[in-house]
Amino acid sequence: MTFETSGSGSMGATASSEPKTHTLDFDTSDKGSLIGLHLVNVIFMALTLLIYRFWAITRVRRALWPRMRLDSLPLEYTGTGLEIFLGFLKVFVLILLPYGIFSNWANSNIVNPELGFSLGFAFLSSLSLLGLAFLYAAGRYLAYRYRINRTQWRSLRGSVDGAAYMYGLMSIGCYFLVFVSFGVLKPWMDVKLLQYRWDHTKFGGQQFWFAGTTEGLWRPYLLFLLMNLVVLAAFINIDGSRITIGFNFDFSTEDSTSSVHWQSVGIVMIGATCSALAYLNYQIQFWKRAASRVTFGAARFSFAPKLHQVLGLYVGNWFIVCFTFWILLPFIWLRKGTFLAQHLEIVGDLNLDKLVQSDLDTNTTGEGLLGDFDIA
Repeated sequence: MTFETSGSGSMGATASSEPKTHTLDFDTSDKGSLIGLHLVNVIFMALTLLIYRFWAITRVRRALWPRMRLDSLPLEYTGTGLEIFLGFLKVFVLILLPYGIFSNWANSNIVNPELGFSLGFAFLSSLSLLGLAFLYAAGRYLAYRYRINRTQWRSLRGSVDGAAYMYGLMSIGCYFLVFVSFGVLKPWMDVKLLQYRWDHTKFGGQQFWFAGTTEGLWRPYLLFLLMNLVVLAAFINIDGSRITIGFNFDFSTEDSTSSVHWQSVGIVMIGATCSALAYLNYQIQFWKRAASRVTFGAARFSFAPKLHQVLGLYVGNWFIVCFTFWILLPFIWLRKGTFLAQHLEIVGDLNLDKLVQSDLDTNTTGEGLLGDFDIA
């Protein structure tokens, strides 16, 4: 509350306007209908040799999107199974089939039967890997664009422009820099690629803004790298001028040797656990800082789950998958949606009166091979 003096000398009080906090809720009721939907999808996918999967994806999304409500108004998914199926056919005919034919030809005509490899084959293999990395990155961008373009709220839809090939080329360049830096530049790569996506994302014709920076990311990520180096150092053997790395898990009946092997297993397991926790912590810090730097009109975002909360989400989902043989997979969908609604906060004016309907993406094909049952 602020106070100001009137012209007559009296003191008046004017309430300061607090920014509006938007409510985000996820409906977890009627779990039985989701389980029934999931089982029907599984049966039809089995009967159609997975061809029905594209329509199953659509049915799941149309069931999940309206459960997420922003200010009591539900999201809506307008994609179709046919669009996703046509996207798959495009990828198969234009990319996968030619790649399979080329790989078969290369194996038959370039591989040296005596040596098992040649410089030409090594070059083509490297080129092939780069091509696959490019296609994977471009495919992820296309999948992201399709989902946003087919998501509506208040009858307004999202839109994503930008070029998938440009995102793919940028990803290749980032992967190369991360590789030559022995992984150190990964936080920079993560921010760079996320910046491109947000720079080309709109809702209701209004642009999202993302002030990307690696501030606060280096310490958790370098801790993750340090964990891996510590485990690696435990197996380095220095013998004069020779340095070797040995992992010996050939268990012996001799007590002393067996004890050494079990010690090696223990080091690897503890190291892997610590490394996984360190990387999970990095991911949390990344998305926490990324959300805080996104703005939409006058609205700002925050996403601040704790490490134990994210760990509980992953561990719980793992137990559901392992002990129910995917039958209760809908519980994982609900857990993810609830987690997002609980920890994502939107504060500030969304400027709804300035929003207009975005142009509908006229591309009639969906996201190809990269669609899944997750909540995008």
